[in-house]
Amino acid sequence: MSKILGKTQVKGPPKVRPVENLKKIATTVDKFDQETCIRLAGISSAAYKSEKVIVHDLRALGMGFHNYELISNDNAQAYIIWNDKELVVAWRGTEPNEYKDVLADLKFKKVVGIEGMVHRGFKGYVDKVYDAVLKRVIEITKNKWYKVYVTGHSLGGASALICTNRFEEENFVVKACYTYGSPRPGGWKYSRSFKTNVFRVRNNNDLVTKVPPSLFGYKHVGELCYIDRHGTLRTGNVKWYVIVRNWIKGQFERVGDGLRDHSIGEYYKHLKTAKRIDKR
Repeated sequence: MSKILGKTQVKGPPKVRPVENLKKIATTVDKFDQETCIRLAGISSAAYKSEKVIVHDLRALGMGFHNYELISNDNAQAYIIWNDKELVVAWRGTEPNEYKDVLADLKFKKVVGIEGMVHRGFKGYVDKVYDAVLKRVIEITKNKWYKVYVTGHSLGGASALICTNRFEEENFVVKACYTYGSPRPGGWKYSRSFKTNVFRVRNNNDLVTKVPPSLFGYKHVGELCYIDRHGTLRTGNVKWYVIVRNWIKGQFERVGDGLRDHSIGEYYKHLKTAKRIDKR
């Protein structure tokens, strides 16, 4: 069964195709915006919280008057957060105490997606709630003008990418997708199929961003936005030697640097105070 704010519905509802209401969604694509990046990092962090607690996180983000719904089925969860101008789909990431989440991360085998090959575990996670998410988003945006964002951290970041790609296939316009600590979601063809602007935020030595290995044909999606060990946000043309230098020095500055860098709390903390260096 799928759960939507305490209401139950049959698992795996029929696919719903967006129709005329999709014309009311804002169609201008987004360039990288640091304030949006910070806010969506806060929302990605809030997505780990329960329905009773998330309201406090939203208030802290200045979104106390936004509506929100949790769509859940088995271990897969996504929040839909909206007001009368924008809508955010925030996918929940990996919970270390949820063995099914960990198993989803470890399924390296690729399967056929809408556009190219996709990570089997990530696709299976999204499959559990995608139809319900799409149905609810269509209901909310019907005959209205909305800016739509998709976001998530860790497994939630990979899920956000798959969701964005599917929205595109439904002719549903996403203004931008921001991911935090996302693993590689699929193959090379899949990574080049995105029409939406995707901003891939990586915190220094975050280990999760290095899996599944590129040796297995996996590729990242979107523009790299790199937070170095000093907390500086680097966008645009991020040189490989900058990343290598920060990786080497990071190993000596604290134990378990790669795992600690994966925390969404670390992402949010650094982004709130980050000085940005943009090289094009």
